Amino acid sequence: MNKPHKLTLPLLALSSGLLLSSVALSADDKKAEAAPAAVKTAPAAPAAPAAPQAAFTIPDPVAVVNGKAISKAAFEQYAQQLRGKAKVDSPDASKSLVDQLVMEELLVQQANKQKLEDDPQIKQQLEMIQRSLLASTVVRRMLSENAPSEDAIKKEYETAVAAMKGKEYKASHILVDSEDKAKEVIAELKKGGKFAELAKAKSSDSSAANGGDLGWFTPSMMVPPFAQAVAKMEKGKYSEEPVQTPFGWHVILLEDVRDAKPPTLDELRPQIAQMLQSRMVNDYLEKLRAGAKIEIKEIQVSATEPAKAEPAKAEPAKAEKK
Repeated sequence: MNKPHKLTLPLLALSSGLLLSSVALSADDKKAEAAPAAVKTAPAAPAAPAAPQAAFTIPDPVAVVNGKAISKAAFEQYAQQLRGKAKVDSPDASKSLVDQLVMEELLVQQANKQKLEDDPQIKQQLEMIQRSLLASTVVRRMLSENAPSEDAIKKEYETAVAAMKGKEYKASHILVDSEDKAKEVIAELKKGGKFAELAKAKSSDSSAANGGDLGWFTPSMMVPPFAQAVAKMEKGKYSEEPVQTPFGWHVILLEDVRDAKPPTLDELRPQIAQMLQSRMVNDYLEKLRAGAKIEIKEIQVSATEPAKAEPAKAEPAKAEKK
């Protein structure tokens, strides 16, 4: 089994995100003000059909700034980065996006005048962006060419479901802060006390308002002492001995038991596909590492001595006045 690796390949993109105007980009989302309510006695007018969305064409180039063209391809790439963050599927929103690209181009031209590309820090940051973009693109292309097969997803699902087999429990509890208090609760139950009423009156848990009801749960959802006690109980019975956990002392009522129902394949499909892709990336990186000649230099650590405090200088004694 491969050891999991944490892969961090941030995808950095040059954009003028800080310049985006939420007001401009959402101009096409504004709704018309509601018309005054009609008099109740008047029949309601039929709703007008929705106006068809206007068709529009993006020119190429979308703009020319001081002789420098901004291509349609640059516009489309920038729009793709904004999918899910702002709408760019209308003429007004597209015009707003072009305005942002124009502002970005003006700033880039200003940066060129200032020869910022020669700044060592800028060069280093651009190199880091390029490295990150290249590395993440390799991973994306590898995944697109090796999508998890349906058989692999089903096999992983069967393995996961097999591990989920077990029981689910429905229980209530009363939580108190001492064993003696728990024993007092058990004594009242033996006298015919109602569990839900005692929970409301004595339990310190947030479930007290619901009569101590915890709903359905699996053993893994509870701390081990609680789960172990429930697993040994008979349905419809309460624990005759207090159960201690890090939260306090519990009196438990087991109301029902059923076989655990695992999620369906469709419910788990996205998580399984993502897990298989992560495994694929790890295997790919291990393969690259195994075929490479790597020399990692040792980090030199030198012990530093704490700075010695300088002795305080004595002030000259003042002469007494006679």
